[in-house]
Amino acid sequence: MDWYQMIRPMVFAIDPEVDHKIVGSGLKIFNDHPKFLKKLFYTRKRDNLKVQIKDVVFDSPIGIAAGFDKKAEFYNSLAGLGAGFVEIGSVTRNPQEGNPKKRIFRLTEDQGIINRMGLNNVGIEETKRRLKNHPSKTKLGISIAPGHGLSSEEMVQEMIEDIKDIHEYADYIALNLSCPNQVGVTVLQQLDVLKPLLEGISELGIKEPVFGKFSNDIDTDELIHNLHEVDGLMDGIILSNCSTKRENLISHNQVEKGGLSGKPIFARSMYLTKTLHKEFPDMPIIYSGGIFTPEDAQLALETGATLVQVYSGFIYNGPSLIEKINRHLSEKNLIDSI
Repeated sequence: MDWYQMIRPMVFAIDPEVDHKIVGSGLKIFNDHPKFLKKLFYTRKRDNLKVQIKDVVFDSPIGIAAGFDKKAEFYNSLAGLGAGFVEIGSVTRNPQEGNPKKRIFRLTEDQGIINRMGLNNVGIEETKRRLKNHPSKTKLGISIAPGHGLSSEEMVQEMIEDIKDIHEYADYIALNLSCPNQVGVTVLQQLDVLKPLLEGISELGIKEPVFGKFSNDIDTDELIHNLHEVDGLMDGIILSNCSTKRENLISHNQVEKGGLSGKPIFARSMYLTKTLHKEFPDMPIIYSGGIFTPEDAQLALETGATLVQVYSGFIYNGPSLIEKINRHLSEKNLIDSI
């Protein structure tokens, strides 16, 4: 048992959102000086882990999913812990407080988390200010989402304008098409909304790769059909966002509303990755959903993912997880060299 497993009961005795704020405050201290964390956690870059998508070279295929650093406060510190990329946000045009608290629940027996945060963030302008004042020392994804209370047409136009405003600070753009915790967002997955959104982004002529993040609950045939219809308008997809389903859970917190993440969505995310990779073998896939061990990450890559994100596993298994995964992948020499 490592040191984190020894102290985890004390960590988990704290309200999850308070715990996250404490951890974030600590990581924020080192955001301009991540070398301290590199030394403390013995992280290092490995040449045989490099991955390239378009013109972007990632030092490792293992990164942090959106939602962990919502407010662009400690992305460099996460890189210091070994992350080859960090996806910040989701970011909306204007600042949002999100849903009322309490809004995060651990499902410890299931190794899952339910959240109904509601896209709380500091908005585009403050996010840009933070990124300008604290330049990224890792590859940075920026997750873009629509503001609260908009029509489909308004969501599309706002997201296009947001990307126009902030893309220069990103190495890639992630479109949050599937947040279950803000009314209306999931309609962005529908073809009649998705296609105008992607066409509008394409007209911007940005160089950064654009990825669409789809729900864990989406109908597979619908997703395949829609991706064929928007062929050439996206550079890749993220599989997957949270689930609203509650199947085979034992934790009492399963009754809470919100998006379910962690181990309970691992099998479905893996199925989506395998199926979509078979249908679109040349399309980059960022895997997200229940990565808790080096072997989980290896399986995601072997199933068809190009990059792999962690979140819940990082919370359950501690800050050394990413370096453990990187070491394992490097020793197995699983990444094709670029």
